[in-house]
Amino acid sequence: MKAPISRTLARLFCDNSLSRSLSLGITATFCAMILLLGVFHYSQLYHSALDQLEKSSARRFQRLADTLSLPIWNVDYDTVNRIISIAAESNIAVRIQVEEPDGTLIAKKSSDASIRADKTISSDIYHNHQHIGKVTTDLSFAAFKKKQQQQLINYLFTIGILLLTILILTHQLLALYLKKPLAQLSQMIDQLRTGTYPEHYPKLRTREIQHIALNFKEMARQVASREAELTKINTQLTEHIKERKRVEYQLLTSQEQFSLIAASTMDGILDRYLGQDVLLYTPRWKELLGYTDAELTNYLSVWLEKVHPDDLEKVTALANGEKYDATGRLEMEYRVKHKDGEYRWFLGRAQILKDQNEKPYRVIGIFSEITPKKRAEQRLLSTKEMLKNIINCMPSLIVGVTKQMTVTLWNDTIEDRTGIITTNAEGKRFSQIIPELTFLEQHIEKSFETLTPIHVPKFTSIRKGVLVTYDIIIFPVNIGNDHVAVLRIDDISERLRMEERIIQAEKMASISGLAAGMAHEINNPLGGILQGVQNIQRRFSIDLAPNIHIAKQLNLSLDKVNEYMEQREIFGLLDGVSECGKRAASIIANMLEFCRGSDTKLIPCNIHCIIDKSIELAANDYHLKTQQNFNQIKIIREFDKNVSQLSCAPQEIEQVLLNLLKNAAQAFASAVPTIENPKIVITTQQTASGVMITIADNGPGMGEDVRKRIFEPFYTTKPVGDGTGLGLSVSYYIITNNHSGTISVTAAQNQGATFTVCLPHAM
Repeated sequence: MKAPISRTLARLFCDNSLSRSLSLGITATFCAMILLLGVFHYSQLYHSALDQLEKSSARRFQRLADTLSLPIWNVDYDTVNRIISIAAESNIAVRIQVEEPDGTLIAKKSSDASIRADKTISSDIYHNHQHIGKVTTDLSFAAFKKKQQQQLINYLFTIGILLLTILILTHQLLALYLKKPLAQLSQMIDQLRTGTYPEHYPKLRTREIQHIALNFKEMARQVASREAELTKINTQLTEHIKERKRVEYQLLTSQEQFSLIAASTMDGILDRYLGQDVLLYTPRWKELLGYTDAELTNYLSVWLEKVHPDDLEKVTALANGEKYDATGRLEMEYRVKHKDGEYRWFLGRAQILKDQNEKPYRVIGIFSEITPKKRAEQRLLSTKEMLKNIINCMPSLIVGVTKQMTVTLWNDTIEDRTGIITTNAEGKRFSQIIPELTFLEQHIEKSFETLTPIHVPKFTSIRKGVLVTYDIIIFPVNIGNDHVAVLRIDDISERLRMEERIIQAEKMASISGLAAGMAHEINNPLGGILQGVQNIQRRFSIDLAPNIHIAKQLNLSLDKVNEYMEQREIFGLLDGVSECGKRAASIIANMLEFCRGSDTKLIPCNIHCIIDKSIELAANDYHLKTQQNFNQIKIIREFDKNVSQLSCAPQEIEQVLLNLLKNAAQAFASAVPTIENPKIVITTQQTASGVMITIADNGPGMGEDVRKRIFEPFYTTKPVGDGTGLGLSVSYYIITNNHSGTISVTAAQNQGATFTVCLPHAM
């Protein structure tokens, strides 16, 4: 049985016959179809099974985090090891490790360190909504893939056996019903080729081939009868053909070359004799416009009427032999209307031909469609413009730096911030343009080496006399074979100020409760002290009748007693105790004002009138307490006429403004050296949410450490006895709690201070 199959296969693959070709062709077709369907089906099953395995594995090992939460919370690491050991018994789990939130390893289990992980699953571990750790699982699907590969081999082997059977059966059928009849017909043709016309023809099985044989027999008879006639005619024509070949040889050669070029090229060809409206288009040129050769006539006017109006002038010059260079060549891009109504882009290359007198007489051009190229260029330009606009619209300062530390990217934000335009920045060394950021070059080099982003937080500098803090991130980017570092520089000054306000609010809230309790506890004994001092002073008075009566009973002189008290300065000590008690009572009152709940009643007020009244009160108060003239300070009012009435508590706002003005005036008085031309600028501005009031002075300012603590209760930089440290903290409470507004300060040492108060329209 094996021998016949071997001989059949040998004939099938070695015999160059029609049946072999058809057999192989049919089998190859079946093979391709079955293989494609089989591979497609296998691919669908494989990916579906792999996806299902990955999802089920992900769910299983993600639930592992819930299982580990309790033993980790109880610090039962033995149970943790047993759990991950059971989980690692799965043939897809390569490594499992459990870590604490800070990255400390709790437990780890590896099945085989040499196996590469296909997927990593990380899950955070929580217990009672508290993050207590993280479990990371590396999964490998090597066993699953190996099993699938074995199934694929079995599947392909089965298909191969089936196709081989189909090939043998097909070959046998074709040999019986096609190869043998065709061999007999081929034998008859060989006889006719040698000039032998057989009298008898074999009877063939296949009806169609038998019909061909009968027709062939009739043809052979006619061929035999005409052969003699043709021989005679052929002799006569031979002489004429030789002469004609000799004449047409050169023309035929050139025409063949032109035809081959025109047929093989994908471009259109144009040929025109100047002065004639008729010109030659190749069918390919018309095909590029969506027309057949018969749909367009070969006239210059037909071509020009389809040219875009904006390109008509230069295309007309091309067709008329104008505007060519010294070598007679011209190249241009232009648009022609397609059959579908859209304009297509073409690249035209033309050559002008001149006669013996150097006069142009003929134009030959080749036209290539470049519409895809032009569209790609337009998309590229649009994408480039979009990216440029995105980068320029970003509020961050964006800078691109090469490995040679030269600038390649400079967005509008940094251009506005530095005043250096893009053309002056590109190509220059980064450290030359922004010297204060020279230290970043070492971070940029490190990002190139590690190819990872580098964060440089909280870089501080002075801009226009104001302290500004930046947050910088360096991103390494690959562009082809080049490396570029993109620096994103963000101004986080406002964010830091907001954080300070939040911290300040938390401090105020925590201190508020403590201060309220202390105030109530101190108030009672303080009242007793003040009342006791007052009673002592009354008991020594020479005008009170009870004092006089008791003195007479004891035979004492009240005048002598008072003289003794004055000589020993006891009355002065009592006045000091009373003054200190009153000052302590004032502090307690401020503390209670700071701590009490808001029961402020807001009424519509003119903020400019409140400011004017506060300035008048500050002038009187300052003059009384310091014996200095407040009028020596220049007050500049810059009021916004658009500021509308505001709902507020006028006495409280006056208190805030008075505190700020008094502090500014006292800062001028204590400044060393003395501030020349002291001034306070008060500005109002209407905003979308309310009114913004700024009080700026050119005084000595303050350091950053003082600015951060300026609103803390009991914090003061004044000498003992000159201040309680509650003025600005109470002001902060009034603005933020009673009026739902904000108050902030920006200042630097020896550069003045600016307080900004923002009050909303309505609460």
